[in-house]
Amino acid sequence: MLTSTLARVLAAVVVASLIAASAAVASGPPAGPWCASVIRINTQLGTMKNKRYLPTGQLSKKAIVAVMEYALKNRAKLLAITPNEIKTAQTHELAFYAKLKANHYAPTTPLGPYTLADNAKLIAFQKAKCGIRFATG
Repeated sequence: MLTSTLARVLAAVVVASLIAASAAVASGPPAGPWCASVIRINTQLGTMKNKRYLPTGQLSKKAIVAVMEYALKNRAKLLAITPNEIKTAQTHELAFYAKLKANHYAPTTPLGPYTLADNAKLIAFQKAKCGIRFATG
């Protein structure tokens, strides 16, 4: 009797562990490493200060291009730490950066596959999960 009870308990523990493991895989990487990367990259390259993006009018083209080129150079690392809920938006943003670079950063470069919805999703995530603020002017 004790053996069958023990077997049921062990089976329940194994099932619970498998459920927890599959939930962890489904949710993907946590927000922390991605947030820290975004903050570090933008702060070091001059587009952010104290977890707040600087107003666009205060940014040099050189700083903006540096952020995009850093992101492209480290695309695989960034995508590896990108949480699943923003993975598609991040992938689309990086594809847009690549198109911009190939087009010599021409402002007429089409957004696709990056969309305004992708942009809104990334902004909302950064505000909610990273504590990043955005300049209003």
